Amino acid sequence: MPAKYHSLFIIFFLFSIFGAFSPAYATSTEKISEYQKLAETKKLWEDRYWILLLHYTKTTFGNWVSEADSSSFFLSRDGRKNPEEELFSAIEAFMTETSPPLGEENWMHPVCKFPERKRWIQEKLSIPDGDFAKVDCSRFEKWFATLNPKGAKIIFASYYMNAPASIFGHTLLKLDSGDPNRKEILEYSVNYAANADPESTNAIVYSILGLFGGYPGTFSLYPYYVKIAEYNDIESRDLWEYELDLKEEEVKRMTRHLWELGAATFDYYFLDENCSYHLFSLMEVARPSLHLRDKAPFVIPGDTVKKYMEQAGLVKEIKYRPSLHSKIIQKLRTMNEEEKDLYESVMKNGDISPLTNKEPDPKIRTSFLSDTILDSFRYKKAEGDSPKEWDQTYKQLLLFRSKLPTDYQDSGYPTITQSPHVGHGSSALYHEMGISSLGNFLGFGYRAAVHDLLNTDQGYIPNSSVDYFSFKARYYENSKKLHLEELHIVRLLSLTPYNSLGRSISYFVDSGADSSVYEKNRNKEDRKLLEWQAALRPEDLSYTLYRLDDVSKSEKYERVTNANLEATFGYSFQDQFSEGPKRFLFSAQAGAKVRYNGKYDTNAVVAPQIAAYWIANFDSFKAVLSLHYYTFSVYGIPDDYKAQLGFRYAIQANHELRLEAKAQRNYNEASFSYVYQF
Repeated sequence: MPAKYHSLFIIFFLFSIFGAFSPAYATSTEKISEYQKLAETKKLWEDRYWILLLHYTKTTFGNWVSEADSSSFFLSRDGRKNPEEELFSAIEAFMTETSPPLGEENWMHPVCKFPERKRWIQEKLSIPDGDFAKVDCSRFEKWFATLNPKGAKIIFASYYMNAPASIFGHTLLKLDSGDPNRKEILEYSVNYAANADPESTNAIVYSILGLFGGYPGTFSLYPYYVKIAEYNDIESRDLWEYELDLKEEEVKRMTRHLWELGAATFDYYFLDENCSYHLFSLMEVARPSLHLRDKAPFVIPGDTVKKYMEQAGLVKEIKYRPSLHSKIIQKLRTMNEEEKDLYESVMKNGDISPLTNKEPDPKIRTSFLSDTILDSFRYKKAEGDSPKEWDQTYKQLLLFRSKLPTDYQDSGYPTITQSPHVGHGSSALYHEMGISSLGNFLGFGYRAAVHDLLNTDQGYIPNSSVDYFSFKARYYENSKKLHLEELHIVRLLSLTPYNSLGRSISYFVDSGADSSVYEKNRNKEDRKLLEWQAALRPEDLSYTLYRLDDVSKSEKYERVTNANLEATFGYSFQDQFSEGPKRFLFSAQAGAKVRYNGKYDTNAVVAPQIAAYWIANFDSFKAVLSLHYYTFSVYGIPDDYKAQLGFRYAIQANHELRLEAKAQRNYNEASFSYVYQF
């Protein structure tokens, strides 16, 4: 080492040694030790608020572990599993002057990185400001001043059947500044989501990784208008805004903790540790008396909205923000027949001349019709269902509309969807009894989430089914055995109507297990033997016929559980634009079914299938007819089919009675069931 550098090193070393024993350093160390002892005396690490700030939960064996998975969220090496050590490390870190590491441009002192932890520790231990490290926290202070948090809203984005991550709906948090000069859409929203791009990932892989924590979840902050554009305009999802009755200091506490969460990642699970669950944790920091995370095994966004509503006085006001698609439907349902005919004519080929060249007609509200068509052009362009030449047509109509007075009041429309808190519970228990060609039976079933086709549509997407982890089992009186009737890992059904506004494709996807009925091999052999006996010994014909009849009355068939995978696609039709309730829907689809049960020479068989659905909905009463035909004859084995007719009566949102009938090859049944949802 060159002499001058050697000398500098010695000077720096001696300065460090003497500095460590200087009175200021000794005083700082003594104070840290003093506050740590005080925290130990008070057992502050056991305080609920400290547990909330670090997102600790108890394991099965009673040990603490944080749900946060990133080491940067903790100040001690063992902080993820040790609340006490993390508290002592925080006290030391907040009171120690620290220089940023070389090359770490975004580094922040712990006082700035964890402002809510610092505030709480200061309050609990009565630490003067002068005892904390003197640091510049201007980054945090500017961020906090920009948000200027005074109030908060929970936002629910309705269910979206075209993306795996959005099938359950989504919740986010909106922070309100209370500034009368700032428009609401310019406020900020807090989003927690999986850090993944579903557009560039296989849908099946994305769903599996999302179900089992394969993606990190992170918090992010967006201007609210960005989320309105994403949900309302691009994905056509209605928004429901729930204004919370939180005190200003509670909102500020929550916002300071939100800054701390910028250093955290969490394993993301679609069914429990999801967007809604981690908003619960933010809300508990705002108001620790809330126990929102004392949860069921599954956390579904729609159910969490119900939980906010259950907290006395927490929700002040509910506001509906319809999507672009819903706004168009609202207007179409108030049109008279002349206006609808003209609308359909324009939307059929994009020719606006019948509207722009039309003589004034008292039956037609020209500006109202123009606005509806302009919105429809925008919607179809966002959906990728708009010819390029329509861009010029849109501009021409926009110019035409600018010269017209407004001839209608754009308010007072009925909502298209219903708020999620009025819907039934997402989990369900089924209790059934019935008769069948295999004898009487008793059955039970369970659904983890969310909604089946016979359920009431209140709070959910009409004419849809989102079925995760459900099963039905039966005990047949004749066989004295418990039989797995059906199992659905994922079952999705979307019957979105096809019309001039949107040429939506309906679909059905199911994976899991189902049942079919086969004639027993022994029964076949007995029948063949008796048939030969009748031919060879005609003198015993009467006895042989008696035996044949006896065999036909015996238990000829067995019910077999099949591994099942199937999908169909098609179109659904409904008078969606008329005013009043939408009572009836018809759907026709085609696809394929994969079945495996060990009964076939080829093990698994893939059969083309056709399917049809008919729905009649009268609110408390609902009827659903579904028909499926499977062409297994391409393998030289008999075709199969399944025809089901179900009637449902809703006693209350969570209590239903059902009467159902089903026919399959070699099998028929009728059943009565009670469904409890929670």
